[in-house]
Amino acid sequence: MRPVSPYVSGQHGRPAWSSLQDQLSLARPGMLTPGMLRLSAIALSALGLALMLISLQPFAHASLVNDTGSNDGNVVNQVGFLAAGAVFALSMMCLASRKVFGSLLTPSFVLLGVVLAYSVVSSPYPDAVLRGVVLTVIGMLIAFSTIVLPRNEKDLQLALFAGAAAALLMSYGGLVLVPDLAKHGYDAYEPQHSGLWRGHFTHKNMAGPVMCVIAIFGLYLLRSGHRLGGLIIFLAGTVFLLKTGSKTTSGFFPLSIMIVFMATLFGRSSAAIAAFVLMMGVVATLTLGSLYSPGILQLIGDLLGDETYTGRATLWQFSLSKIPENPWLGFGLYNFWSTDNVFLLDKPFEDAWDYRFIVHGHNNYLDILLNLGFLGGSVLIWVMYVAPVINYAKARKIPQNRKIADMFFMIIVFMALLSFLETFFLARNDPLWLMHVFAVFGLHLAARFSLGQPQR
Repeated sequence: MRPVSPYVSGQHGRPAWSSLQDQLSLARPGMLTPGMLRLSAIALSALGLALMLISLQPFAHASLVNDTGSNDGNVVNQVGFLAAGAVFALSMMCLASRKVFGSLLTPSFVLLGVVLAYSVVSSPYPDAVLRGVVLTVIGMLIAFSTIVLPRNEKDLQLALFAGAAAALLMSYGGLVLVPDLAKHGYDAYEPQHSGLWRGHFTHKNMAGPVMCVIAIFGLYLLRSGHRLGGLIIFLAGTVFLLKTGSKTTSGFFPLSIMIVFMATLFGRSSAAIAAFVLMMGVVATLTLGSLYSPGILQLIGDLLGDETYTGRATLWQFSLSKIPENPWLGFGLYNFWSTDNVFLLDKPFEDAWDYRFIVHGHNNYLDILLNLGFLGGSVLIWVMYVAPVINYAKARKIPQNRKIADMFFMIIVFMALLSFLETFFLARNDPLWLMHVFAVFGLHLAARFSLGQPQR
C-alpha cells in the first residue's frame, strides 16, 4: 500500500501538520479577549527568555577556581526559580495545548527522568542532589514554556526579540553604569582576563557563548523578515562576543552558521548533519586528541599559541584517568568536582592546574561520564546531542518550520562544539544549559508540530 504523504490532506493540498496551539480550549474563554491572551503569552515567553539569559542575580562574579570548596545552592536562586517555575507551570496549564505535553512522553525523555531519579536516591547527599535536580527541571520547564506559550511563530519572534534585547541592554548598560562589574578585574588565578567584557554574566566564558546564542536569535529574526531588529540583535551580540576575548567561541560561532546553512545551500538537511558530524570529529581530534599526539599538540600551539587550552588539557587528562574507576554509573550527579572525590587527593605539583579546587572539568562529554557513567551518560548524550539531529532532519521536512529549525539546530551545533571546552550539562539555571535545552525542546516540537505559517 502506498504511504500517505504527511504534508498534504484534502483536495486543496493543505498542510496536515498539527499546529502547536491546535485544539486549545480555556475553561473560561470569556475572561480574556483574544488580544489579551496573545499579549499575555508573548509577555510570559519574553519574561522566561529574559530570566534564562539574565538570571535573578546579574553582575555576580565567579572564577574557574573554587577557593572555599563550597557548592551550596544560592537562596535567592532557589526561592526565585521555585516561584518562577510555579508561574510558568500554571501558565502552560492555562495557555498550552494538552497534546504538547503528551509529546514529551518519548522513551528518551522518560529514561532521562529515570536517570535523574536514580541520581537522587543513590547519592550520598540526596538532599543536595534533589535540590539541584529540582532547579534543573524548573529551568527546563521555563525553557519549554518559552516556546509553547506564544500563539504562533510570529509571536515567538516578538518574545525572542524582547528577551534578547533585555539581556543586551543589561550587559551594555553595565559597561556604562558599573564597568567594574561588567568587565573582568584582576584575579590571581586568571590575570589574563583583566579588562575583558563579561556584562552581567558571572564570567567571560559564559558571556561569550550566550552572546553567540543571542546573535543566532538575531540572524533568525533577520531571515524571518525582522530586518532592522534582527540586524541590531545580531551585531550587538557579535560585538560583545568579540570583546569577551573568547577565541574558541569566536571561531565556533561562524562555523556553526556555515554548517547549518549547508542545508539551505544544498536543499537537504543531511548536508548540514554530515558537516556537523565531520566537524565534531575534527574538534574532538584537536582537543582530546592533543593529549595523545605530539603532532596535534604542536599544531594547537602554532594555531592558538597555547598547547594546553588555558590549562584545560590538565583537567582532561585527570578526568580520563578517573572515568575507569566508576565506568558504568559514574561518581553520581553533582558528586565529582568540588567534592571530597577531588578535594582529598594529593596536590598535583607537576600539573599546570590544581584540579582539586576546579569547579568543573571544562568538557561536557567527560564530565557527563564522570557523573553518570556510560549508562546514564548515554541517555543524556542521546537527549542532548543525538535526538536533536534526528529531530532537525524531521523538522526541515515541514516547509514552514525550516527557518526556526535552522535556528535551533545552529544553537545545538554551537553547544555541541563548545562542549569539548566547557561543562554546563544539567547545570540548574546556568544560561548555557538553559539555551541548550531551549534548542533541544525547540527541535523536538518543530519535528512534531507546525510552528510557522504555511508557505504558499
